[in-house]
Amino acid sequence: MIAFVILHYNNLKDTIECVDSIEENVSSAKIVIVSNSFDNDKLKILEKRVDKIIYNNQNLGFAKANNIGCSYAREIFNPDFIAVINNDTLILDSNFSKMIENDYKKYNFDCLGPFIKTDGGDSVNPFCTYKTVDEVKKAIKNAKMWCFIYKVSFFRCLYHFYRRVKYHNRKPTSLKNGNTFCIDVSLHGCFLVFSKKYFSKYDDVFFNETFLYHEEEFLEYRRSSDNLLFIYDPDLKIFHKEGASLAQTSLSNHKKQIFRYGEIIKSLELLLDVIINNKRI
Repeated sequence: MIAFVILHYNNLKDTIECVDSIEENVSSAKIVIVSNSFDNDKLKILEKRVDKIIYNNQNLGFAKANNIGCSYAREIFNPDFIAVINNDTLILDSNFSKMIENDYKKYNFDCLGPFIKTDGGDSVNPFCTYKTVDEVKKAIKNAKMWCFIYKVSFFRCLYHFYRRVKYHNRKPTSLKNGNTFCIDVSLHGCFLVFSKKYFSKYDDVFFNETFLYHEEEFLEYRRSSDNLLFIYDPDLKIFHKEGASLAQTSLSNHKKQIFRYGEIIKSLELLLDVIINNKRI
């Protein structure tokens, strides 16, 4: 049996469509919605359709909120698998459950990632993550640079002009990635299927200290440190609308970017500390 944990934030339409796609394609699934939102009264219309809605009294971010939902699903339903999914994702396969079960029988995986279709047509899986101290330090430096650019109006305008010129002259490229089954790879956090083999090993499914961004790096660190088996199966397909939660905030675009890069920096600094000190997470 599969339990779905859906993280909801201020986008009821997407959450309803996500639940629709589960009900249409997965039989006997348990559905837990975790709300980081402020539109909880509207969300109540789903209470009769799902097994549990957990209303957080504040926005706990990605990792903490999903850990709450996973803990509930694990304790109440004792599932074979927990699928942690963004509310802006849609299941596209009617044999979703059977494919996961077959992959587990064949590979005994800890975590599985699907082909993630986007408007661009390419899959974001397998996902590229930072693995070394030098890579993380470079990423922190880059994020700080972008944070500065978005804070200063002159540099902001200069960047937008450069971007318009660059994309106007860009040649179309063929999309090729994500077509091959892979083992021991990093996986994108918008849709992850964890087996009982994985979530029986840890108190929290995700490293509990981040708010947003780069949760994938901490999963990759676990995979490498604890010799876990992560697989990517391109035959299992979902659709990701991308960035819907951040788009629903009331901040102006440059403030969204400042917030985004600020959280990226916080997550990467935590990651750097974990890698340098070889911490068990």
